[in-house]
Amino acid sequence: MAGLTKRAQQALETKHAIFTCALELFAHEPYEQITVKDICEAAGVSIGAFYHHFGSKGDLLDEGYRLFDEQIEQIWTTRATAGPIDDIHLLVRQQMESMEQMGDFAAAQYFKNQLSVEHDYMLDSHRAFSVHLEESLRACVDMGVLTGSPAQIVEKILCVARGTIYDWCLHAGSYRLAERALSLVDMVLEHYAA
Repeated sequence: MAGLTKRAQQALETKHAIFTCALELFAHEPYEQITVKDICEAAGVSIGAFYHHFGSKGDLLDEGYRLFDEQIEQIWTTRATAGPIDDIHLLVRQQMESMEQMGDFAAAQYFKNQLSVEHDYMLDSHRAFSVHLEESLRACVDMGVLTGSPAQIVEKILCVARGTIYDWCLHAGSYRLAERALSLVDMVLEHYAA
């Protein structure tokens, strides 16, 4: 936050407090039962402050994806992997570990909300996660390691990832999500092996 005015820094801190408190509430209560007022009380902010930073309660979920993409960009620029297959594993592992940190109940809240309202950001192919996944797959195809359309393989991997997260939620987080997802993603990659 260096270089920000005191007011801008306070605004970022308020936004972060709202988001963090909302996630904490989502981890313990059903999403639809939590009100903006509940979030504001937990964060110690006014309802006006909430709407200054977020257009709706649903925007909090999009903020989670945006923050995840920021994290992916930071990891991507400093990664030290052995090649594009390791890059794919890195991306999937980060996604799954992010869900594990959130917890199965909170992840289920995300899923329920995604099914009930339109979330363009989540499906945006220009998100950092999708862009870097496609870059890695394109490198694999260019190197002759994989065959097929990188964009189509991205869709398969995203489908497998979402399905694995859903299954993990159904099983109340009873297994290591990252391990399961990586083994399934490897099955997808084996299908496209050259």
